[in-house]
Amino acid sequence: MRIVVVGLLIAVIPLQAFAEASKKTAATKQSMKPAPRKPDPCKQYGAGFVQVEGTSTCIRVGGSVGIGGGISQ
Repeated sequence: MRIVVVGLLIAVIPLQAFAEASKKTAATKQSMKPAPRKPDPCKQYGAGFVQVEGTSTCIRVGGSVGIGGGISQ
């Protein structure tokens, strides 16, 4: 009889701990809100412009890669 009671306790305690941990995780997810977005000061310049941190300067970085080849006889 003692073995059955001990076995039940061993089985129930981890399940209870898991249930409590999942409740805490769900509560944490609900309390996390995304940070409010700041208005984009570089929108007036067009797509791709970003503001340099700590300044009011807006820049856009771009580039391209080209490959060429030829044969001469």
